[in-house]
Amino acid sequence: MHKKVLTEIALIYDEIKMPKGFEIDNSKLKADILSSCNLNKSLSNNPYDYKILDYEVPFSRTWDMLNKYVCDHLKIRHNLFLVPHTSFGNIFYENEQSFFRNLVNPMDLQNAPDFTMVYGVDIFKDSANIVFQYDDNREKNNLFTMPLITGHFILFPSTQKFFISKNISKQINTVLTTTFLKK
Repeated sequence: MHKKVLTEIALIYDEIKMPKGFEIDNSKLKADILSSCNLNKSLSNNPYDYKILDYEVPFSRTWDMLNKYVCDHLKIRHNLFLVPHTSFGNIFYENEQSFFRNLVNPMDLQNAPDFTMVYGVDIFKDSANIVFQYDDNREKNNLFTMPLITGHFILFPSTQKFFISKNISKQINTVLTTTFLKK
């Protein structure tokens, strides 16, 4: 008997565990995202575009360390060779949530990212989830939910539809999203 997997939706998730003295400075990432928000450095000026609430994340040592950690671990553990493509940050105040979307432009698949990583920069405990929509060949529009946690990432195919659920805390939740291309 033989088996061939034709398609699979894999979610790879873990905590970022840097060596002592080289920890990810989440306060730096949060400050960069908040600064871009305050300066209206959105990825789009179109009020009807999903990217209107996606804020630029400038290159920094912290951003680079985070992406290198993820790329190195994916290479070692899953034989997956990735290169960062784009990054943006989101801020969720009390009762705010993201749009339901994927990060692939169906009219430009050649330049589309292969994977998306959502990283919890500063998430108040038990206040938000990431929700994925998937089909299981029988039922459409199933939902799978995972908690967002500070210092943890979730990587998934960029074609996967997802959203960040409503922030049920009175604190600001900050999320970093990075897309990757396969090498």
